[in-house]
Amino acid sequence: MVSDEIKYTTDHLWVKQIQTGLFRIGVTYDYLDRLAAIRLVELPKVGSAISSGDSMAVLGSSKAAIELPAPFSGIVKKINADVVADPGLINRLPMTDGWLLEIGTNQPEGLANLLSEEDYQKLL
Repeated sequence: MVSDEIKYTTDHLWVKQIQTGLFRIGVTYDYLDRLAAIRLVELPKVGSAISSGDSMAVLGSSKAAIELPAPFSGIVKKINADVVADPGLINRLPMTDGWLLEIGTNQPEGLANLLSEEDYQKLL
């Protein structure tokens, strides 16, 4: 069953299941509030294997370059070329059009660490 519910990580990423075993990932508004405007986005190639905790993307701002850790292991199935071409899209629409990538996984144990919106709000 595919859920419309968005889950969160302690690293301020959001994760939405878009079909069985396929998850779309982006950055939360709360995290963006702490950064300067995003000016650069580096994403892995489609087909790349990603391990939980390893860097899955780099966001560059005038303050710093930030590596974003993968919330679980899987294979990159799709990247959002729009945010690579226009990094400001992440600042404007981080929860919709500003998503970063889609990861396919058959390792549900990594998904157990994801937070509900209520639990994520307690972190802030």
